[in-house]
Amino acid sequence: MKKNKIFFASTLSVSLLGAVAVLSAIFASSNVTDSANTFTTATQDAGTTTTSDHVITLRKSRDVFNDTFNRKDPVSRFKLDPGYGRLKILVKNTGDSTITFSLVHTDSRKLYITKTIGAHSSLNWDSLDSFSQGLRSGNYEIQWRADGDIVHVTTWGVSGTDSANTSTTAIQDAGTTTTNDHVITPQSLGNSFNFALGGSATAPGSFEVPKGFGHVKLRIRNYANAPVDFTLEHNDSSKVYVDDQTIRKNSETVWRSIDGGISDGMRSGRYTIQFRGGSNKVNVEVWGVASSLPSETK
Repeated sequence: MKKNKIFFASTLSVSLLGAVAVLSAIFASSNVTDSANTFTTATQDAGTTTTSDHVITLRKSRDVFNDTFNRKDPVSRFKLDPGYGRLKILVKNTGDSTITFSLVHTDSRKLYITKTIGAHSSLNWDSLDSFSQGLRSGNYEIQWRADGDIVHVTTWGVSGTDSANTSTTAIQDAGTTTTNDHVITPQSLGNSFNFALGGSATAPGSFEVPKGFGHVKLRIRNYANAPVDFTLEHNDSSKVYVDDQTIRKNSETVWRSIDGGISDGMRSGRYTIQFRGGSNKVNVEVWGVASSLPSETK
């Protein structure tokens, strides 16, 4: 991880420094701690987005929908509670046709986005990239279309809270992006990821658990017409968290670290998840989140 820091300061920050505590940096490699920052200085890692003198903190996250469709013109329906205006949508088009989806706030009929996804392609969309002030609370629909064909899609939505801290001092890791006057620091949802694996009898994948975000949830879909086993190992320590758990053919499983008795969270760092199909080829997809709070992975 890059250790160089870029310091932003203003005259107001001088009076605040005595009360400041520095956030745990994402993608560090020590053990997990659970904490929510409300201080006036933030440390931020590469890959996040900053905008100078404010800290925007994603404090809580929750699943809002989890759908798999294999029919014409399906609709995903969900609700965003007040304060949970950040939305992340993960989409996997498993069919042979291009699909289009539209996100509509049904209470006001406001159309937020329309996106197109090619056959056998994926999309990760974060509302913060287009709507920095967040989405309206209330009821939503995602309308799925495939130009008259059957829609084959697996999709998952996670909402989160953003709060603005008007501090004037921020410590930021080199390599991040800065614009205007905010620092965006995920607090409760430290990392989310999505990847597909397959094509051979064994298939490894990997993901990162940032420091302080050791409560992990994995949703794994086995698309193969045969069962598949998986193991989960922490690379630095070789500690095995899951040893040959089986997922039935054409089915899905959800694994949560808290359900495995890991009440204090998993170790930070990089993990390898290995799938084995025996005499059959692996064909799986993994969605995951790492959170600072065990309640946010349920």
